[in-house]
This record gives sequence, structure tokens and C-alpha cells, in this order.
Amino acid sequence: MRRRALQALLLASGIGSVCVWAVVLSMVPQAKAREAANRLVDRAQELGGKGKAAASRELVDQALAMDPDNPRARRELAMHLLARGRVDEAIEELRRVAAADQRNGGAARELASVFYATKDMNGALHWLREAAKREPDSGLAYVGMAYCLLETGDVPGAVRAAERAVTLSPRYHPAYAVLGRARWRSGDLSGALGALEEALQLRPSDVGTLLTAAGVTTELGHQDSALGYARRAVSADPNEGLAWLVLSQILTANGRGAEARRALSRAQALKPSGAEIGRPQIRPHRRGSQ
Repeated sequence: MRRRALQALLLASGIGSVCVWAVVLSMVPQAKAREAANRLVDRAQELGGKGKAAASRELVDQALAMDPDNPRARRELAMHLLARGRVDEAIEELRRVAAADQRNGGAARELASVFYATKDMNGALHWLREAAKREPDSGLAYVGMAYCLLETGDVPGAVRAAERAVTLSPRYHPAYAVLGRARWRSGDLSGALGALEEALQLRPSDVGTLLTAAGVTTELGHQDSALGYARRAVSADPNEGLAWLVLSQILTANGRGAEARRALSRAQALKPSGAEIGRPQIRPHRRGSQ
């Protein structure tokens, strides 16, 4: 009886092993397909970086034919769709990537960035909150939330999100930069300048942060400091027209007309994006205003 029981146990064990190996062997072709598809995506990204969009897209299509659920290939397809203005299709591809891996915070943040670019702040905030759940120890999603909340006019919410970002990612420059902007909007000028200085400790030549600091110190009445920040901005990127425009305005406020005209001429030659020449770029914010 014992011998038969032992034989039955061994047989059952053998059957189990065969089943396990059958599963493993069935996964080998899938793993090989994923590896080959990823190599195609790597090559597609390389070609895309060289401006060869058509060749890049062809490789992405090959990767998807080989491995239809490949998240990297789906993400790359979304980038191609965005480049062609097919936003809705791109969003669906990114949704698919984000849904496929519930731990992938990067996919959720990337989807949020598309909604932000299309001015859909509700969609952006939804996916940033999802990213925060997936990345509980990272401040990246909270940086995005702060920018979205500033866009919607929720300045207190933006300050809270930015403060959370700083707490979670104390070495991340954008967290301090957006905290400075949010505090400026809230009327907390000294707090804004403190956050901006922290940002500049991490990235001393960031033009956007330098120009924001110039705006804050202008409102504080610290004209010499404002001029210093503006000069640092044009030194950091002499081809940034907005920096020259801000410098010209601060020079004008300081009664340095000849230098201001030269800076304005440089700004006009560079045609700063998003800025209208002749309109003030540094606008004071009343203390406590939103």
C-alpha cells in the first residue's frame, strides 16, 4: 500500500513538473519577441532623434506586429501620433500603457503631460493623482499638480502640492521652482524668494528660475537684486529673448535708458517665444492676491 502511495505521489509530482515546464516553454517565444521588439524600439528612438520620423515609425510598427502589447512600442507610437496632431489616438495609446502596469507612475505622468498640453487640467490632475499613488515616495507628480493648480487659479492648492513635492524630493530643482512661483502668486514674497534661492542652489543657471526671482525682487523693491538676476539669466542663455526683454524692463525702471534700449533691441532680434515685445513681462502681485 505504501509503495503504491509513494508511486502515486511521485507520479503526481512528475505531472506537476511537466505542467510547469510546459508553461515556461510556452513563455520563451513571448520573451524572445519582447526582447526583439525592444531592440526595434531602441533603434526607432535613435532614428527619431535624428529626425528620421518615417523610418522610426516603420520600426515601431514592426515592433508592434511582433509584440502587440509591448508598452515601450505603444508609448513610442503615441509620440508619433502626437507629432502628427492625432492627440486623441495618442491619449488612447498612453492610457493603454498606463493601464497595463498599475505600478508605472511614469506612464501616468506622461499621460498627464498630454492633457496639460491640450489645456485639459482636469484630465491632467486625474493622472497626476494616479501617478502620486503609484509613486508614493516621489515628488514628481506633485510638481505637475502644482503647475496645473496654478493654471486653474487654485493658488493655495498649488502651494500645498509644491510643498509636498519639496518634502518628497528635496534635491529636485523643479519642486522648489514651482514652489517659488506658487508662493509669489499667493503674495508670500519672502517665502517665494527663499524657494527660488533653493532652486538656484541646485541649478544656478536655470533661466526660468532666474527670471522669476527677478520678478519677485522687483516687487520687493530690491532693484539691484532684480538686475542681478536678470543679468545672470542673459549670461546663462544669451539667445533667450525673454531674458533680454526682462533685463530691458528692469534697466528702464532703474533709469538706465541706453542699456535698456540695447537690451530691448537684442530681445526684438531674438523674438522671444510667448512674449509680446513692448508688453511688461514682470507683473506685480498684490500681497495676498491670487
